[in-house]
Amino acid sequence: MRRPRKPRPKRASERAARRLPVNGPAVTASAVEPSRGFSRDSSVAAADPLADARIRPLLERYYGLAGVKQAALGPDHAELSLPKAERPFFRDRESLRVAFSLDALERDPDAEIAVLGSPFLAQVIEAIRSRAARLSLGLIEPTVPPPSDPKSVELTVPVRDGTAQPGATRLAVHPVGRLVVRVVLRAGAGVEEAVVESDVYDLSAGAKVDDDLAGAFRDLEAGRVKPANTSVARAAARVPTREPADLLRLVLSHLREKSAGRVTARREVAEKELALELGRLDRYFESILKEQTDPESVGTVTALAERRRTEEIRRSQVKAVVHPLQLIEAAVLIERAEWQVESAPPRGRRATFSAQRSLSGGTAWLLACPHCGRPPATLVVCRHDHCGCEACSSRCSVCAEDFCADHGIAQCRVDGQPACDEHVRVCPSCRLEHCTAHEGVCADDGHTACSACLAPCGSCGRVVCNRHAEQSHAAAPKGSRRLCAACLRYCEGGTNEPVGVDEVTQCASCGKSVCTAHQAVCAVDEQVHCSQHLRRTDNSRRLVCGKHRAACAEEQAALFASDEVGACASCGKLVCAGHSAECVEDRRRHCVTHLELLQDSMSSYGCPEHRKHCHEDGQAFSLAGVSECPICGKGACARHRATCAYCGRHVCTADLSREARRCVTCAQLAAVSDLPDEVVTAALAATGGEPKSSRSWRMARDRSHLVVEVDLGLRRKAVFTVRHGETVPDSVVKHSLLGSKRRK
Repeated sequence: MRRPRKPRPKRASERAARRLPVNGPAVTASAVEPSRGFSRDSSVAAADPLADARIRPLLERYYGLAGVKQAALGPDHAELSLPKAERPFFRDRESLRVAFSLDALERDPDAEIAVLGSPFLAQVIEAIRSRAARLSLGLIEPTVPPPSDPKSVELTVPVRDGTAQPGATRLAVHPVGRLVVRVVLRAGAGVEEAVVESDVYDLSAGAKVDDDLAGAFRDLEAGRVKPANTSVARAAARVPTREPADLLRLVLSHLREKSAGRVTARREVAEKELALELGRLDRYFESILKEQTDPESVGTVTALAERRRTEEIRRSQVKAVVHPLQLIEAAVLIERAEWQVESAPPRGRRATFSAQRSLSGGTAWLLACPHCGRPPATLVVCRHDHCGCEACSSRCSVCAEDFCADHGIAQCRVDGQPACDEHVRVCPSCRLEHCTAHEGVCADDGHTACSACLAPCGSCGRVVCNRHAEQSHAAAPKGSRRLCAACLRYCEGGTNEPVGVDEVTQCASCGKSVCTAHQAVCAVDEQVHCSQHLRRTDNSRRLVCGKHRAACAEEQAALFASDEVGACASCGKLVCAGHSAECVEDRRRHCVTHLELLQDSMSSYGCPEHRKHCHEDGQAFSLAGVSECPICGKGACARHRATCAYCGRHVCTADLSREARRCVTCAQLAAVSDLPDEVVTAALAATGGEPKSSRSWRMARDRSHLVVEVDLGLRRKAVFTVRHGETVPDSVVKHSLLGSKRRK
């Protein structure tokens, strides 16, 4: 059995290729300028496109300050031993190897490569930012002896409305230095990093130093010369460094100029990529829109396309992030010539202006504005007794005094004229600065505001600011007007738009305001109500307020006005006209539950008290339309009543035999021998006197009557009915061979 072959180990170049930075050689070449003053690695830089002559000196300065021990393994290869305090920045490693070229990385694949964008350089930068934000090089060796004649320098810059008197010439120690920053440019998917160094600046005067002094500074920084003994400048006064914010403002403006070309190139690339991406998005959403037919879907897709275009345009904008790495500074001996500058009366402001000349290179005098560091064309004395150039100063439009940019504003919010800090106010309405000449008082709470924010109220005429006023809409009853808080109302009849107090009426329900353009009245009380308290009825579509709304007991979901419903006379429930009617007898309104259509009256209804039901078919009739059956006692209508042919009573058809036409009581007549007295009395009344001796008497009883049959002889019979407890016959019918005849 053959053993499986072991995989071939990858070459060092393949492993090293995986460790290259993401942005690659192209980013590094565009981000880094050629270095000046470092020649020992020029052969490596010429042979390796990844090499950067700035990185190695930066690393060596970091090694010396942080106590990192370096052992050279070759001209482009080194091993570092990290002290305990520096290990957290390098993943807690005690030592590591660094390669400065691809050849060194080929020889040692486990080494870290020192190029822009690599993890190692990011770790070094983080260590520098946290532990080495400032590097002091010491005093630059003076090379020019100070002159003895103080009149050797003259002030050639004129003073606005003032004079300059020469003062003393003295020595001073000025801080000079430069700032090293990391600039990250982002645009779309591209990210570009660069380490940028500013020029050498006088950190107290804020001006760029001349080439001779800048060269001496770089020699001291590179270690080609040693710092001078501090005893040389023992008698000179030290001038402090500017405030950090002011210093960064000056240096960053210079860095912006140096990075302008790189930003322009990055912007051009981003614009090309943006054009391609926007074209792709347009084609994509155009294909989706062709498939949409619903207007709502078309609107949704269009809005999504606009949002994606906006996001892509915003993402493609060039953004620069500046990370300060290190401020490298040194001290230089300066000769200062001072002048006492004084403005003309009545101002009488005094200031000191100085020119300086470096004693460490160059003989030219530097005249710089104390504020911006530029050469001044005209000197201006600020009202706070210091001076600046004409570009950094203005004249107050209120008091006509000169001031610098730190003690006033260049433009008033109202007229665009400058104003000093004594006459500058911040408007609480617009939050902008203005001068006191354009200041007024708001009538709402007495605070001051700029005149641009103050205007009279269109209703009461009081002058109020924009914060305490609101503009009504053009569709308001009196048009668009400015309204103060006291005259402002919000109409509840529309979309809560602002209107004036003279354009509204109070809601009768809640007291809220309703303008005349959106007024509506309740159909019942005819008073104005707001939209929250008015609704339309379902049937009549009338507007009614909450107080005059009602519901029908038979249709709870429907809305009615209070005058469209009434109480049922039977049960007291509220019912509408569609679910109620008048009783034909009492003319009172009843609900449909207590009403029935009467069959003996055309389209008339009857309430329970004024209707009866026929027990035969259950239909309702008026009280006169139903009679009580004397046999069963139940009500029956005329259609279901008939006359018994034997006793003559009107009985219901249920108690009447159709064949014999006799009621069930007559069919049950039975012979009796003992007659009650009331029957005898009734028989006498029915026969008209004393009855003759009868052959037979028959009698039957039902609910209301006694039915008695008397045999009169000769085949004649008399049938009479008498109510229970009475002696007078109710009906009398005589039957003979000639027929039947009703007597009563």
